[in-house]
Amino acid sequence: MKAAVFNNDVPWVKEGRIFDKVFAAGRRERLAELTDLYPHQITSENFAEHLGNLRDLEVIFSTWDMPVLSAEQVRAMPALKAVFYAAGATAHFRRPFEENGVAVCSATPANAIAVAEFALAQVLLAGAGYWRNSRQCVNAANSHTLHNHRGHGNYHARVAILGDGSISRKLQELLTRHDLEVKVVSSRPEHRTTSLEEAFATSIAVVNLFPDRDDNAGVFGRPLFQSMIDSAVFINVGRGRQVNEADLIAVMKERPDLTALLDVQWPEPPEDGSELYTVPNIRLSGHIAGSKGTELVRMADYMIDDFRRLEKGEPLLCRVQPGQL
Repeated sequence: MKAAVFNNDVPWVKEGRIFDKVFAAGRRERLAELTDLYPHQITSENFAEHLGNLRDLEVIFSTWDMPVLSAEQVRAMPALKAVFYAAGATAHFRRPFEENGVAVCSATPANAIAVAEFALAQVLLAGAGYWRNSRQCVNAANSHTLHNHRGHGNYHARVAILGDGSISRKLQELLTRHDLEVKVVSSRPEHRTTSLEEAFATSIAVVNLFPDRDDNAGVFGRPLFQSMIDSAVFINVGRGRQVNEADLIAVMKERPDLTALLDVQWPEPPEDGSELYTVPNIRLSGHIAGSKGTELVRMADYMIDDFRRLEKGEPLLCRVQPGQL
């Protein structure tokens, strides 16, 4: 099949192209073996220049910063069958492809593994009481037995996962290896069997994985944070705008026993002078819950595997369904 790489050069990648970082360790060479790979990388700027050579293009490989094409541009490639996107969310670019019968595959299941593993580590440390204890170990008097039994433990304790998408499902799978009670709260209120109020008020750790929809903006506020049990931990690996950060800051100042672990914020990063940087029981990380380093190649592998399924006429395991738009 004739294939091409469609990718802009992501501004936050200082050295080299992001595509070469994802399709590293021989994966780009693998594409050249499996396909008739077009020798130039297509970007938003050079698409028109190369279009004459893309009329018989059958598949596109891409990753973060896939060029956003119009329906007219997609129709100009009438042989196109599929886009293999070695990254996560596709809503920003995929509609014109699907409207023209082109399958879009996403490596979201691969990226979900890295996010779920990140959250798992934070959950288990929450049960062990690590986050509170580490703040209290500041001198000899506070570093030994005075505070070392405040963790709830990870045996039959409750963990709440907010959201029921691919990352949630992977985290649930990982947590089955531990003796924890897991409650899942759907992002759709009409589908919930456990309420947000119950989840926050009864769990040692609450993990936010709600999708980035307007109706989820600001849903986590003072009443929910204030209801959390002693030494509980709120973990946000979803999106920052889902949290009322003013309410979170106020409650964390009132409740030093609690901990908030925010891998995402709103805005991101927080503005200079934000109390998110200074409140002791709020800990920030820089949106690192996702594929990085060697994990990037796993996303390429998922897309190469789905391409082989396309060649064989088999169902595409990573195809994004139109209803998910």
